[in-house]
Order: sequence, then structure tokens, then C-alpha cells
Amino acid sequence: MTELLIRRFIQNYQDVNSSQVRKSYGLLSGGVGICINLLLCTMKLIVGFISGSVGIVGDGINNLSDAGSSVVTMLGLKLSAKPADEEHPYGHGRIEYIAALIIAGVILLVGFELILQSVGKLMAPASIEVSPAAVLVMLASVLFKLWLGAFNRTLGRKTDSPVFNAVAKDSMSDCIATSVVVLCLAVYEFTGWNLDAVAGIVVGLFIMYSGWSAASETLQPMLGKQADPELMRQLTELAMQDKRILGIHDVIAHSYGPGNVFASVHIEVPSTMSLIKAHGIANHLESLIESKLRVQATVHVDPKVVGDANFDAVSHTLIQILADIDPQLSMHDLHIFHGKKLFFDVEAPYSFPLEEQELELWINKRLGEKQNLYEAVVKLDRI
Repeated sequence: MTELLIRRFIQNYQDVNSSQVRKSYGLLSGGVGICINLLLCTMKLIVGFISGSVGIVGDGINNLSDAGSSVVTMLGLKLSAKPADEEHPYGHGRIEYIAALIIAGVILLVGFELILQSVGKLMAPASIEVSPAAVLVMLASVLFKLWLGAFNRTLGRKTDSPVFNAVAKDSMSDCIATSVVVLCLAVYEFTGWNLDAVAGIVVGLFIMYSGWSAASETLQPMLGKQADPELMRQLTELAMQDKRILGIHDVIAHSYGPGNVFASVHIEVPSTMSLIKAHGIANHLESLIESKLRVQATVHVDPKVVGDANFDAVSHTLIQILADIDPQLSMHDLHIFHGKKLFFDVEAPYSFPLEEQELELWINKRLGEKQNLYEAVVKLDRI
């Protein structure tokens, strides 16, 4: 069913990095979500007011907020498709993250309000009327929400969009919340225990948890989350296919919204290579990355000395020293100035305990033990 809708309403649906295609995905998700949630809201409010169940009424109000979230989804994906301009040279793709954060905020607010109402009902309980219509509406809601959650999860998997993932999380939490209401209705029918207010509190807590989870997931890329490891692997693999490139390091990627990634890459080429030839290799790699990975890349060229016995010996010594300090350490961009000073970068994980100056002292101490001919000047890169 999901694939049928995608193929029916979205042209070029496989080109998920296209802003226009992503907008179409948003319009489809929003349209389907509005229709389903308005239908469920209407049915639940009717049976909720008739039965006097705050749990059912609260669940219906939650569906109304979900319809509003669908509108935000549509607007967010539409605005994120706007092209770059003078004020936003990297495009408007991060509006997707903002839209997802708004949805998460609405979910949190609805959950909190429902808990307040339910606490009031707990302090002053009222009888409720359980009818077959109420049970059927709630069971139908679970089925609809299960499908809607799977639908948006599929869209999120295809587009890697936090908006669809947030909507999917909300739908799945709604299934759990509605199931709790149905369970409380069944308990009331067979035992006479009125757990309606408790159900409302539980539903509110589930809704708030869903909102917090969606907000946490959305904030990560806005705060500068590390780039997708698979993308980094593909960038490295693509560069190393060129046999003229001796190594690659300092691979950095910044996301300005899903499908809108900018990257910088440092490649090593033989120091004997002409500048024109090295520049040509860099340009070719930039074009290759853009065509293969849809990433706008800037390639920086670093010369690497080859065929020099003294340079190789120094490099080997430094690699041994770093391995002794921590096997996770690696180095690049080694330059020897005036036959004595060694300038190079060391890559270390964020968990590595030493700071740059401390590491430099350790390396110089080990160099002094091995051969008192060189002085190291270290630049520490966290990866």
C-alpha cells in the first residue's frame, strides 16, 4: 500500500536527495496524516463525550494535535525545498529539523495537558459508560495508527528525514496509549474499577515520552552530530580508487538538511607531482563525489615525501611512538624543517585523555630516548 501511494503521487520518487521530491514526500505524508487523524479525532470525541471517558476524549485531542503535526510536516518539507539565496547560501534544508522539533514540542504539550486533566479527574472521579461503539472506535484507531506509523517509518527510511521519523514515533506511541485506554475500559466493564483517570495519565506519559524521544533525535543534527559513518566510508573509498592518491585524512562533512551535505577532504599526493597535475586530481575528485554521492566537496591537496630514506625512518619512528602511547593514534602531514623540527598532525578519538601540549611533551620525551636529533611540534585532531 505504501509503495503504491509513493509511486502514484511522487514523480521520480527514487531521487530522494532532490528538494522537490522530498517536498512531494512531505505533502503525501501530511495529506494522509491529516485525513486519518481528523477521522479518528471526530469518532473519539463523539464516543468520548457520550461515554464520559476522559481517556477517550484525551486520545481524540491527541489525534487533533497529530493532524496539526501533519500540517507542520507539509509546510516544513515545502519550505526546505526553497533554493539557496543571498541570506541562506547553503539552502533551507535545516527547516526539516525545525519542523520535526515543532512536532515534538506539540506532542510534549498535548501530553502534559492530558496529564493535568487526568489528575483532576482522579481527584473527582465520574462514572463512564462503556459501549460497543467506543471499543470498536478505539480498536480501529490502533489499526489505523499502526499502519500510519509503518507508513511514515518507510518514508523516513527512504528519505532519511527526521520529520517522518518523528511522526512515526508519535503514531507508534499513540498505539500504546490507545491500547491502555481500551484495557481500562475492559477492566471497568468486567470489574467496575474506574481506571479512566489513570489511563489518561498513562496516555499522557506515553505521549510526552514520544515527544521527548523525537526532540532528542532532531536536536542531534542541529547541534552538529557526527556525519553518517557510511558516507565517510564512501568518501574515503571513492578517493582511494585513484592510485595517484597516497592517502586521505581530515574528512569532514556538514549537513544543512537531509540530502544537502557539504564535505572537505584532504588527499596526499607525491611531493614531486606538479601543482597543475595535483590540482587536476583534486578537481576530478570533487566532481566524482558530487556525481556519485550528491555531496558538494572541497578537496585540499597535501604533498607527501616519497623515496627519501631519512623521511621514511623518521615517519616510522613517530608511528611506533604513537602506537606505544595509544594504538588508536595516527598521524599525517609530516614535514621536516631545517633538518630538526618535525611538524605533523595526530588524529585521536575524543576519549583520548591527553591534550595537545601534553601529547607533544610525551612524544618529545620518547624522541629523546630514541634519538636526540628532532623536536616535534604537534597539532591534535579529534575524530
